[in-house]
Amino acid sequence: MPPCRCRMKRAAVVPDKPRRPPRAGISTQRSPAIVGGLPAFAQPVYLTRPRVPNEAAFTELVSGMFRARWFTNDGALVRELERRLRDRLGTAFCAALCNGTVALQVALRSLDLDGEVITTPFTFPATVHAITWTGLTPVFCDIDPDTYNLDVGAASGLVSDRTSALLPVHVFGNPCDVTAIQRLADGNGLKVVYDAAHAFGVSQGGRSIGCWGDLSVFSFHATKLFHTCEGGAVVGRDSALLRRIALLRNFGIVNEEEVCGVGLNGKLSELHAAMGLSLIDAVDEEIRLRGELSARYNAHLGGIDGLRFQRRRGDATPNYAYYTIEVEEDGFGLSRDDLHRALRAENVLVRKYFHPLCSENEAYRHLASADPARLPNAHRLSSQILSLPLYGDLPLEDVDKIAECILAIRAAAPSVRAAARSGRS
Repeated sequence: MPPCRCRMKRAAVVPDKPRRPPRAGISTQRSPAIVGGLPAFAQPVYLTRPRVPNEAAFTELVSGMFRARWFTNDGALVRELERRLRDRLGTAFCAALCNGTVALQVALRSLDLDGEVITTPFTFPATVHAITWTGLTPVFCDIDPDTYNLDVGAASGLVSDRTSALLPVHVFGNPCDVTAIQRLADGNGLKVVYDAAHAFGVSQGGRSIGCWGDLSVFSFHATKLFHTCEGGAVVGRDSALLRRIALLRNFGIVNEEEVCGVGLNGKLSELHAAMGLSLIDAVDEEIRLRGELSARYNAHLGGIDGLRFQRRRGDATPNYAYYTIEVEEDGFGLSRDDLHRALRAENVLVRKYFHPLCSENEAYRHLASADPARLPNAHRLSSQILSLPLYGDLPLEDVDKIAECILAIRAAAPSVRAAARSGRS
């Protein structure tokens, strides 16, 4: 297998554990909107907003596409984007697809899997849907309560003669224990496909996150820190898989007179590739800005009783794709749902990522592995997790104000709780 060619650029690392410096300028005296105060923001503050490319650069790429009149079907822009991504991610190949979900389906199908695939319930539904769409059966495994990723020890107890692969997720861009996962896979003859939808720009142990496992899948949806509006990619270390993936994303068509097997239409268009090419050089700046915003959140919220934070791996370079908090009602004085309603009243559009769990979906809850008793860590986290706004051009002052809202809401916990639970939000 060809060696991994890692050429990742490293972003500045923000300390793993939030610390508690002075909260200069932060007041807890304001009256929360949910109990009659004025909303902190006149306009909604969204969880994320897509990065916008340089208009001239994007227009130039699109103009070239118009002149060529080549809008899809493996055009020059798609090929250039694949080359740029391959070089950045340090992988042997990169196959661009129309979205991350189809990329997952194609990745799984390319490995000729059958039977069961062990995965996490704490993920976006696409992860599990891709398993089912390819005729495989998901087996849910509990998560590590600190990293939020697949619990490898628990996964080892789920391996059976029906298991063909592992599908872990680098949750919120935090790398899985890739060494332990590979050891488990090698010991049982399993394939490993990583859902790296959150992990663009992340490295682990000095290697690009795309260099681990048999295949990794990225999402380039507009909500991601690098995006093509809609899009995704399959990357890997073994170039021999590229031909099979290329066939699967284009109906199985070999040439004008030959179709080899069953494929689908998973191609990325030239227009989407133009968006990616006009944004790829801005990724490091986006990561830097998100790192500064995350540090600001840490400065305000670190050390607050009842708030917990995801534990990052110490040997990983993060991308700050998300900023999440866990809200423990006993310590914070309010439940996650109380805080969610109260922040929404302030026009801060926080989200409960990921709630409900995939294992609670009516399509999967009949599975033995979906039994809540088998997934205690995932269920606890799903009931406490809250994602806060984070994107590169979010003003630092807005982070200060959001933190101020959280502290003021906590200070008024009894009245906030009553208002939140009476439906006045």
